[in-house]
Amino acid sequence: MKKTRLKFIYFFLAVVLAIGSFPACKKRNAVHADLVLKNGYIYSVDRVQPRAQALAVRDGKFVYVGTAAGIEKFVGSKTKVIDLGGKLVLPGFIDSHCHAISAFKQFYEINLNDCKEISEYQKAIREYLQAHPDAKFIRGRGWRNPLFGKTGPDKKIIDQVVSHIPAVLSSEDGHSKWVNSKTLELAGISRKTADPSGGVIERDAKTGEPTGTLRESAADLVAGIFPDIGTQDLMKGLLAYQKMAAAFGITTVHDSSLDAGSSEIAAYKNLEKENRLAMRFRASLYADPEKGLGQVAQFIAERRQNQGILFQTNAVKLFVDGVVEGSTAYLLEPYKHIPGFRGALLCKVEELDNICAELDRNKFQIHVHSIGDAATGATLDALTYAEKANGKRDARHMITHLQLVAPADIDRFRELGVVALPQPYWFMKDDYYRNIQVPYLGQERADAEYPMESFFKAGVKVASSSDYPVTIPCDPLRAIQIGMTRSDLKETGADQVLWPAEKVTLEQMIESFTINGAYANFLEKTTGSITVGKAADLIVLDRNLFQIPVAQISRAKVLLTIFAGRKVFADGSFDF
Repeated sequence: MKKTRLKFIYFFLAVVLAIGSFPACKKRNAVHADLVLKNGYIYSVDRVQPRAQALAVRDGKFVYVGTAAGIEKFVGSKTKVIDLGGKLVLPGFIDSHCHAISAFKQFYEINLNDCKEISEYQKAIREYLQAHPDAKFIRGRGWRNPLFGKTGPDKKIIDQVVSHIPAVLSSEDGHSKWVNSKTLELAGISRKTADPSGGVIERDAKTGEPTGTLRESAADLVAGIFPDIGTQDLMKGLLAYQKMAAAFGITTVHDSSLDAGSSEIAAYKNLEKENRLAMRFRASLYADPEKGLGQVAQFIAERRQNQGILFQTNAVKLFVDGVVEGSTAYLLEPYKHIPGFRGALLCKVEELDNICAELDRNKFQIHVHSIGDAATGATLDALTYAEKANGKRDARHMITHLQLVAPADIDRFRELGVVALPQPYWFMKDDYYRNIQVPYLGQERADAEYPMESFFKAGVKVASSSDYPVTIPCDPLRAIQIGMTRSDLKETGADQVLWPAEKVTLEQMIESFTINGAYANFLEKTTGSITVGKAADLIVLDRNLFQIPVAQISRAKVLLTIFAGRKVFADGSFDF
C-alpha cells in the first residue's frame, strides 16, 4: 500500500515537472508581449515617466514602458520586435473637433480645396461634368472667401459652366454656400426674399438681386433641392477618412455635429457593427437653434442607442454665432467694414441659457461653436447659469474656434472647467488675415486672434483640433509647427508672426493633441499617453521632433500608426 502510494506521488511529481517544462506554461511566458518596440525615444506624455526607451504591447494594451534592459523579459518566440534605431514614438494623435462624416464630400464630390483662381473653380466643375454626364445636380466644397468681396462669389461664374442643373458649392469653412441661377430659381429665391433668421442672402448693391452666396441659415433655403447623402456613401467616405487619418497618426477623433436619427449616425453604427472602424470616434449631436428644448428628449434617446466601444454620442453641439468672413461672428465691438454692426447671437440669450441648463441637467457635454469675443462671453454666461441651476460637476463642456476672446474670459474657462478647442492650423498671417480679418476687424483685433499660451498659462485644458474638412490636410504635425511659430509654414520673418506672445512649446502642442484631447473626450483613462494599462495607440515618426529645428516639424513623416495594438498604417519605407 505504501509502495503504491509512493509510486503515485512520484508519478504526480513527474507529471507536474513535465507540464512545467512546456513553454506555454512557464511563468515567464505569462508576460510575453505581442509587440515590442525598443531602442527608441519614447515621449509618453505620462508625467510620472515622460520618457522611455522601450515598450511592450499585449492584447491591445501597453504592458511595459521603460528601459532597454527591462524589455527583454517580454520577448518570446512569437513576439514581433521592432528596433526603432532611436526614432521618436508618441501616443496616437487626437483630433478633438472635426467633421469626419463630411469626408465623402472631399473624396467623392467636387473638391475645390486646391483651387486658387476662379478659372480653376470652373475647370473643376467642368471636369466633374465630363466625368458625370448624367448628373442631375452638382455638389462640392472648398472655395475660399478671401478670393471674393463681401457679397461672396457670383452665381454667374458657375452659370458659365453649368446652368441646366442646380449646383451648390460649400465654402471651405462650411458656413456659406455658392449656388448657380438654376438653384436660386428652383428655391424661389429672388430680391424679394427676406433674409431668414440667423442667415444672410448676399445681394448686388445696386439691384438687390441675390449674388449666389448664401450665409449660415440662408443655405437651408436650397437644402431641399439636393438629396441627402445616403448611408452607404457616408460609410464609403468614413473609410476613406480613416485611411487618411491613420497616415497622419490620428487614432481618436470627435465628430462635432451629427444629426440625431440620421444616416450619419447609421453610417458609424454600421461600420462598428461590421468591425470596420479602425479608430475611436466620439461625437456631438447637432442642436437646431429653432427647436429649443423640444429636441433634448431625442438627444437622450440617441445617446442611449450609441454606446459602442468605438462610437458614442455623449455631447450636443450648439452654434452661437457665425464666422468673421461672413460678418456673422458676434463681436464686442462693431465690425470695421460695417459701422455700428456687431453681428448677433444665433439665438436669444434666454434661449441659450435654458438649453445649456437642460442639457447640463441631463448630463450632456456641451460643445459650442464660438468665433467672436461676445459669443464666447455669452456662452460662458450660459454655462455659469447651467452650473448654478444644476450644481457643479465634472462636465468638461467645450468651446471651439475661439478666434477672438476677451482676456477676462480666459480665467472663466478654468473656473468653469471648460475645455478650449482651438485650431492651431489657422494661427498665421495668410490671405484670410490680409483680405478679411484686417479689413473686417481692424489691425488691432486682427493681431489679437487665436490665443493659446494664455489658456495654458491660466490652467485651462487645451485640446487641439483641425475642424476637418475646413482644414485640409488635417496633419497634426503641421499644426504643431504652426502653434509653435504662429506663422505660415513657408514664412520665417518676424513680421509674419501672428501674436508672438501666444506661441507655445513643443510639449504643450503634443499634450494638446494627445492627453488633453483624451481628457476633453473623457478618455484619459483609455488613451492619450503611453502608460501601462492604456490602449496601445501610438505612432512612430521618421525624425525626433525634440532634436530638429521647429521649421522642420511639418516635414516629419509618420512611419507607423498602431491603434489598440493593431497596425492601421505603415509607410512603405518602414519595415514592420
